[in-house]
Amino acid sequence: MSTTPGPQREGKQKGTGARLIGVGLVLIVIGLAIVLLVDSGTPKGIGVALMLLGALPAIAGAVIAGSAMISARSRKGKPFA
Repeated sequence: MSTTPGPQREGKQKGTGARLIGVGLVLIVIGLAIVLLVDSGTPKGIGVALMLLGALPAIAGAVIAGSAMISARSRKGKPFA
């Protein structure tokens, strides 16, 4: 039994990672726009909160995509570290 996923699973992982990164970046951009357009107060805090909430899926997507890339490299027998 192989310890690394096959090429189909790696492709799905890369796709999922890309979608999560995209969702995270959209939230980060919206939060950044709110922070830059508002002078001060509660709306600025909402913008910061949106940026932090956007960072979570972006980081998760990067981890999933990185895992797929490491798995593909390992399956090919190349060193990855």
